[in-house]
Amino acid sequence: MNRFFLFLVISMSSSLFSQNDHIKTDIKLVVGIVVDQMKYEYIPRYWDKYSEGGFKRLVNGGFLAKNAHYSYYQTSTAPGHATIVTGTSPSYHRIVGNSWFDRKLDKNIYCVDDDRFNPIGTKSNIGKKSPKNLQSTTISDENRIFTNFKGKTISVSFKDRSAVLSGGHTANGVYWFHSSNEGVFVSSSYYFNKLPDWVEKFNNSRKVDEYIKTWDTLYKIKSYTESGSDLNNYEGKFLGQNASFPYDLKTLSKKENGDTDYQAITTSPFGNTFLKDFALEALKNEHLGEDKHIDFLHVNFSSPDHIGHKFGVNSKEVQDTYLRLDLDLKDLINNLDKKVGKGKYLIYLTSDHGATHVPKFLIDNKIPLKELDLRDSLRKKDWSNLIKAYSNNYVFLDKELIDKMEIDYEDAKELVKNGLKEIDGVYEVYDINDDDYMFGDGYYQSLIKNNSHPDLIGDLVVFLNPMYTARYNSMGSSHGTPAFYDTHVPIIFYGAGIKTGYSNDIINVKDIAPTIASIIGIGAPVSTTGKVISDAIK
Repeated sequence: MNRFFLFLVISMSSSLFSQNDHIKTDIKLVVGIVVDQMKYEYIPRYWDKYSEGGFKRLVNGGFLAKNAHYSYYQTSTAPGHATIVTGTSPSYHRIVGNSWFDRKLDKNIYCVDDDRFNPIGTKSNIGKKSPKNLQSTTISDENRIFTNFKGKTISVSFKDRSAVLSGGHTANGVYWFHSSNEGVFVSSSYYFNKLPDWVEKFNNSRKVDEYIKTWDTLYKIKSYTESGSDLNNYEGKFLGQNASFPYDLKTLSKKENGDTDYQAITTSPFGNTFLKDFALEALKNEHLGEDKHIDFLHVNFSSPDHIGHKFGVNSKEVQDTYLRLDLDLKDLINNLDKKVGKGKYLIYLTSDHGATHVPKFLIDNKIPLKELDLRDSLRKKDWSNLIKAYSNNYVFLDKELIDKMEIDYEDAKELVKNGLKEIDGVYEVYDINDDDYMFGDGYYQSLIKNNSHPDLIGDLVVFLNPMYTARYNSMGSSHGTPAFYDTHVPIIFYGAGIKTGYSNDIINVKDIAPTIASIIGIGAPVSTTGKVISDAIK
């Protein structure tokens, strides 16, 4: 009988501990890593040359979503970062692009501009920023609320929009890099009136100058067989030099007056390393992960985007950037092991968008991709004066001018619609309210609807031919389309609460936030439409 009761007590205790394991968490820190312009294919493409401690450690020890996508049309930096942390699409969080036309205000709006606040850490006006346009809470906002604002949020990036949108509304510190001739991390008075002492000390150390050095390949360039030739016709010049290794950044960054143009570090892999150094300073000085309240650290690597735009996704420069980023990730993870402890942190890694190959490269290799500069095409049309703005695939008619010209609005819209359809590269043009707003299986229509906030919808929406890409530059790569190469990005979960494995199923980037919320036991952001990725959770 005594043995029976002992067995019963042990069984009940085991059951209780098992239940507690599903409720309580040992996680002290969530680290969100976003690599700007990272195509999923960079993982398998460079796999054999990655170290064991960076991407391979994350993939082999974590959960990899091999078929993760964005579910909206305008694949660019700002909506990408907003979608990751809010768990919803631009139609709800309102960040429909890096900028957009606002008909009510009758002007173009940059996503994080806010004249109510002042720059902190610089004399320039680049710090007049806030997250006011983000119409949702974020995953770290929800954590701040859950912990009665005892859990911290720190967000760092080279781009202001990446740092601000990732940090959300309640961040303790948000910092981005001001290049020009300063080379410092700055912020906005939205967050505080003075940079913390540790940030000023970091800026004053001039560590940035250590990375104004020669950029040569990490390994022998002949071993970079996964990328194209070093000198080719598909890359733009870098600070006046033909796109070929090595790059003497110290010489190339010098202005005529002797000042250093720190943009050089932004368009080099050293930008990633420098940002990693700053993130580790934040980890240490903000005491992240040191108490019982969960903290968030958002680390947004922007340099791969600048490098991709300059050199193209098939370049030696892009390959070298990812091999070096792999070592930066290794160092970051090793520091998390030491400062926070294994089993005490959770990492997610993803990207804000993918990228296309350089169109000319594809054309030269018999892929019939073409470029279309729609704004340039519109300027040549005699009906273009009826258009007020073209923004994020929407055409806004100039209703005041149409009234003044005494033209019927519907007639004007039909004229512009038919004229647009005649432009080579335009697939279809629709009024989003039309009954015939469907073609094919409706996939592209769903992407544009997910990118359409009620406040910011235009009169007509333009669909480009899938084999056309919006032209921004004849050299280098770009993005911003609903094509597979722009929507397909990696998602990796690693650390406490994560099951080792992978999935080939289509997974949406907006699923990241609710998945993190489920693991750490907090509410998902208020506008969440994503789903929990149950396969990733232990």
